[in-house]
Amino acid sequence: MEELTPRMIERKLSDLEKKLDILIMTKEKLSWSVSELLRENSELRNNNNELKEEVKEIKKKYTTLQKDFNKSKTFVKIVTSKLTPTGGLAELKESVERYIEEIDKCIELLEDTL
Repeated sequence: MEELTPRMIERKLSDLEKKLDILIMTKEKLSWSVSELLRENSELRNNNNELKEEVKEIKKKYTTLQKDFNKSKTFVKIVTSKLTPTGGLAELKESVERYIEEIDKCIELLEDTL
């Protein structure tokens, strides 16, 4: 084994310090990256939870709309069964107008009682 001179030792120590500085800087960059990724992950989880809640609300609205649509199909069946072949649309219009008048009377009565 060759003998190390003080100058060679200084050079090796200097190289070692440089490598250590590089390692320290790399570690700091990686730590920062990990922090950023953790923050981003947290944001994405929050967004995901919000979207899940939005999906639940949309599903509720869809179910309600579907029920209302089924009710409207029933309403159409009732209306078509009330129509006579000779009366047709004129009879339907009169019926709707009578219903509207009755509703208006009910509203007036309610307003008077309040």
